[in-house]
Order: sequence, then structure tokens, then C-alpha cells
Amino acid sequence: MNSYPKSKEIFERTSRIVPAGVSTNTRARDPHPLYFERAKGAWAWDADGHRHLDIVMGNGAVLLGHGHEAVTEAVVRAAEAGLTCGVESALMAKAAETLVLAAAWPDLVRFTNTGTEAVQHALHIARHATGRTRIAKVEGSYHGWSDEVFVSVWVDPAMAGPVSNITPQAQFAGQRSELVAETLVLPFNNVEESVAALDQAGGEIAAILLEPTLIDVGFIPGRTEYLQALRNAADRHGIVLVFDELLTGFNVAVGGVSALSGVVPDLALYGKAIANGYPLAAVAGREDLMRMTEPGNGPAFVGTFNGHAISVAAAAATLPILATGGVQKEMASRCGRLKSTFESLAGHHGIPAKFATGGSHFHWYFCDNPIDDFRTAAQTDARAYRAFTASLGENRLLTLPNPLSHHAISLGHDDAVLDELESAFSEGLRALSG
Repeated sequence: MNSYPKSKEIFERTSRIVPAGVSTNTRARDPHPLYFERAKGAWAWDADGHRHLDIVMGNGAVLLGHGHEAVTEAVVRAAEAGLTCGVESALMAKAAETLVLAAAWPDLVRFTNTGTEAVQHALHIARHATGRTRIAKVEGSYHGWSDEVFVSVWVDPAMAGPVSNITPQAQFAGQRSELVAETLVLPFNNVEESVAALDQAGGEIAAILLEPTLIDVGFIPGRTEYLQALRNAADRHGIVLVFDELLTGFNVAVGGVSALSGVVPDLALYGKAIANGYPLAAVAGREDLMRMTEPGNGPAFVGTFNGHAISVAAAAATLPILATGGVQKEMASRCGRLKSTFESLAGHHGIPAKFATGGSHFHWYFCDNPIDDFRTAAQTDARAYRAFTASLGENRLLTLPNPLSHHAISLGHDDAVLDELESAFSEGLRALSG
């Protein structure tokens, strides 16, 4: 890190007034984080002037690439118009229309700022609609940091109990233990045990909340028969089925995992890619449920920054591009190339490894076993992961330190960029094999 004196100086100055010197703990690094000044396409430049190949891309939010021309122009026009927050804009209506039309199945949509907020709105709707309080979520599924959902995400599998009776575990200190204990945790992709748990507790459950592709423990698609089994259980017990597609919506497909699987939820949450990195999330779904959020009908849906003019301008420019489906096909092709290269290189060096991908998202696991849920993903070799990402970091690739995380590319990652990425993969795997 001695080649980053300006980042080191910024960290030393900032950490006196900002815990860990960062706004989110996921950006904390040892001995210090890097601080950036600009980005374009697949690249980001730090305060010391070094260029880095970004394969985090805002957790897949920047699907069109940093500084995409059409999005930037829309944001500049919105800024020049002077609107920010506190009023509605015509661009909000345009973005909403495009989202609903493209996703095809939702009747209505409302915008909020973050995924955590969207999750809370969905749970309020579900509780009001059912008159129940408990929620069910799947093990390894991340839905933000509120007490009842930041449960059994990145935890010690040895402490979780059997899949037939998973012990809900708080993720961090400060969570209300009674809310954590009330959450029903389901084993992902396990039809028999999940259905049994729901049939036993169904009369108490307001919502089944899940990422239909687990994407905060790498990239693990939900099998269609599993998603359909949850749909059937929700119908049988009058439970609201909520798909958290904040990372997969408009990324793995125009309509997200729902479009790929044919399983339609009651509510879905969108975010990340819909505004190409600007802060925006959405709750979409059935009309009867969404109308409950209107004034006087039930749960509140409020927020000074909801429908912020800059963010909805970005969405109004981004969504028409994503709605054609061309971006998703291109991402599938490019990530398919990376998968083939990575697995071929790993095989050549005798390294047990897998490369999982969908849309612009991908992740590598260092293990022999099939990856089907959180517990099998947790068997990845954390030491090998860290050694590999350390090699990538030496070649100035931006990666995430958690072995159960995920990475992403964008339209900015053209063939020349992929060549550089594959070269870094080769060097990292060669070093690992030695």
C-alpha cells in the first residue's frame, strides 16, 4: 500500500472523524481503504492517479458502465432544471411506466431510495394484508440491515442447526433478539424442508422473503421447482411472496428471475441496475397490495427523498436501454467467456474451483462440491480466495474481500478489458497453484 500515499493521508485524516474512514464497512481495508476521484466505463482512478479495473461495479448497480453518456446527460439536465426533492416530477412517471411495462407482471410500482427501505415497505404491506407479524426468509439471503431480516446471512453453519430446524442467528450486535428469534429461516433450494416448515408455521407467517438467486453469498440460482414450491405454499397459507430482485432485476433478465423461472411473486423489489448506480429502489406488485400504501389505506409510504429528481432522471434514461434485453444477452455472453476461461485455467493448474454467473454477476468458489445453497457455498476455501484476490489487487483490480460475496462487469467491459481480466485471472491462478 506504500504506493498510495494520498489514500493513506486521506484515511489518516478521515478516520479521526469517520469510523474506519469509510461510509460502509464493506469498503474497509487493511491497512487502509483506497479513495477514488473519477471513473469511466470499466475503470476507476484513485486519489494517487492509479487506474483500477473495477469488477465490483457498485455490486452490479453500474450495469451500463461508469459515466454512461445517456445517463450522465439525463442527470445533468435534471440538475440544471433545479429540482431535487420534495416534489414529484414527470421523469418519475416515465421511469415508473417503463419499469412496469418492461417487467410485464407488476400492476403498480412505487420508488424509494434504498433496498433496505424497499424491504421494510414490502414487510409492512404483507403484515397489513395478512394481519400476521412473522416473516420467513432463506438462509444466506441478504435483505439489508434491519433487525428481522439481517438474520442467518453470513454466519457459522456449525451454529445454525439442522436444515430441518434452522436456528435464526443475528448477524451483528445491536439487533433485537426477539425479532431475530421470531424469523423463520428456510433452507434454500430444499423443497421438502422448506415446505414442511411453512406448512407448520404458515398461519403465523405474513411474508416469504427471498432472493430468488442467492447473490450475497456468491451466485446461486434458485431452482424453478423450489421457487414454485414457495409460490404454492404462499397460496396455500395466504402468505405474501416477496422476491428481492434488487440485484437480479433487469440484470439477469429484463423481468429478473421471475421472467426466467416463470414464477410470479406478489411483490418484488428492484434497485441497483435500474438507475445505473444512482440511489433508487422500487417496490412493485399486485394492485390490491400496492394500493394499500395509498393515503388512508394502510401502511405509510413516505420519504423526503423518495422519487428524487436526479435518481429518477437516471432511471428514466437507464430503463429503456435495459428494457430491450440486449444488455442482458451481451452480459451473458461476456460472463460466459470469463467462466470458460477461469475454469479452464483452474483445471490446467489442478485447482478445484467453480465460476458461477448470471447476467453481469459472477463469483468464483474454490471447492470441489456442488454449490446449491449457503452451506455448500460456505465450504469454499477462504484462504485460496484471499490469495487469489490479493493477486488481482496487485494488478489493480477492484475486488471484494469476503469469500462469500460477488462481482460484476458492465457494458464498459469490452473485449480488450476482458483480455486484461483474463490475464489477471491467469496470473492469480498460477500463483495459487505454486
